[in-house]
Formats: sequence, structure tokens, C-alpha cells
Amino acid sequence: MYKSTVRWMIRRSIAHLNEGDPSIALAMFADDATLAFPGDNTWSRMFREPQLGCDPHPTHRGKAEIEAFLDRYVAHGIQMEIDDILVNGPPWRARAAAVVHDWVPGPDGGNVYANRAVLFVRTRWGRIVSQEDFEDSERVASYDRHLACVAG
Repeated sequence: MYKSTVRWMIRRSIAHLNEGDPSIALAMFADDATLAFPGDNTWSRMFREPQLGCDPHPTHRGKAEIEAFLDRYVAHGIQMEIDDILVNGPPWRARAAAVVHDWVPGPDGGNVYANRAVLFVRTRWGRIVSQEDFEDSERVASYDRHLACVAG
């Protein structure tokens, strides 16, 4: 029962993000949660420089920084579709992974950005304490370059 509830919460959160509402996703994070976004791009550098290495490096710390990330996400009109959700562990130490693909629709009907990702979260009693996004960071950097060309 718990695992199906977690899957429902993730689907609901992403559905609201797709509609431009980050509030449901933000409410799932603990006040001191962290987000690790990969690569060297404007998304990972919003608050601090990315670090190299095998250990997760939180690029966003606390709800205010995560809120800024989510606000930017919906401002860009990014859409996400879930391919699979895996949930494991007890409610006081659960982990979940959502395999997704995401894209930004372009004005001509094509996509100006498309990627695949795994969003891995660690939770404590229903609140996300850490999230790591695993995706092709070169595609993210390419999207940054596209935005720079469009802007100027």
C-alpha cells in the first residue's frame, strides 16, 4: 500500500509540474533537503559551482533554492513523462527512482530540448531529504546554448 501511495504522489507532482504548478513538488521536500543536478550548466550553477567526483554534490540546498529550480523548470515549459517508478524501503527511510523523459516543445511543433533521466530520491516519513537527477548533461548544456542564441 505504501509503495503505491508513493508512486501516486510522484505522478501527481509531475502532472502539476507539467501544468506549470511547482507547489505540489515543492511541498514534498523537507526544509533542509538537497538537490544534486549533474554537469556544468546553468541549472547546476544556479547557486554554486558544480564539483567533480563520485560523491553526490548538492547543487541546491534547502527549500528556497529548490523552489527557484522548480520555478525555472516550469517557466521553461518543460514537460515530463514517467516511464517507470521504483520504490523500496520503509516509510522512515524509503528510496524511489522515477525513470522519465522530458522535453521542451518548440514553436514549430518539434522539441527544442529532449532528454531522458532518472530522478532518485531518498525520503524520511514522506518528505524528500535528497534528490539526485541523472541525465545527459551535454543535452542540458546544449539547451543552454540554444537559449543563449535565442536571447541574443
